[in-house]
Amino acid sequence: VLRAAYQDGRPSDWIAERAHIKAVALPYTVGGTAQAIDLFGLFDDTLTRLLAGLK
Repeated sequence: VLRAAYQDGRPSDWIAERAHIKAVALPYTVGGTAQAIDLFGLFDDTLTRLLAGLK
């Protein structure tokens, strides 16, 4: 279940728990997370979070 980092995590966590899948919060813009300090950081952080959700 994907959600933007600024959204409340409770709904996506609720769905993920019942579906037995992971919930992943993605950065929404440059500066949206500590790792997303520029465009490359945004893409890198997004891919890192998506790949971590597959494990």
